[in-house]
Amino acid sequence: MRMEATQTRPMGGKQKEINVGRTERNASMVGGAALALSGLTTIAKRRLLPGLAMMAAGGMLMYRGKTGHCDIYESIGLDTGGSEDHGLTVEKFLTVNRLPQDVYEFWRHLENLPSFMRHLASVEVTGERTSHWKAAGPGGISVEWDAEIVEDYPGQLIQWHSVGDAEIPNEGLVEFREAPGGRGTEVKVTIRYYPPGGAAGKIAAKVAHALNAMEIEEDLKRLKQILETGETATAARSNGHH
Repeated sequence: MRMEATQTRPMGGKQKEINVGRTERNASMVGGAALALSGLTTIAKRRLLPGLAMMAAGGMLMYRGKTGHCDIYESIGLDTGGSEDHGLTVEKFLTVNRLPQDVYEFWRHLENLPSFMRHLASVEVTGERTSHWKAAGPGGISVEWDAEIVEDYPGQLIQWHSVGDAEIPNEGLVEFREAPGGRGTEVKVTIRYYPPGGAAGKIAAKVAHALNAMEIEEDLKRLKQILETGETATAARSNGHH
């Protein structure tokens, strides 16, 4: 569903410019709503301060999504508001029998991602919120890009996007929600790829299309196996990626 861009007029009469792309705004709305709901649930369990903190964080994300303005982006001169609403979107979720904080911490150590994401050759942390990714595609094709975490709420969600001249521009959101009945954590992953045009874009597109919903689902199953048993299947990679 496409969300129409809007602007707000704060006190003082000066409009805040839209500097957040449409897809990022949608992800912020989804993540913010999830945080706010988790906050209400936490308050209902008589954990007032953590619940209020979640609701406040959720409100900030929803504000970012609704208005299309990010003060952090403004302070560092970043503007993704002109990004087009296209690309390949993959969305999957799975329940893991571990606490949300445990799953979050494993994912937040980005070097762990290649242990369950088969398409990733490596992830190198280059800063507090920045990293360098290498992905392997069909036929020995490989692509690289730099990424930055733009939203990070421990035990709740991580949102990121590629930066600079990425061979496959992409962005994603992973949410960690307490599963009903104390059954662990519901992990929801949403990733969108934007293969560029031209000859290089055709190569990148092959890699992006290889990262389909089935692949992500298999990745999450490996994540579940690692976190619940401490082991992962050692089956060889298939040569039949399309």
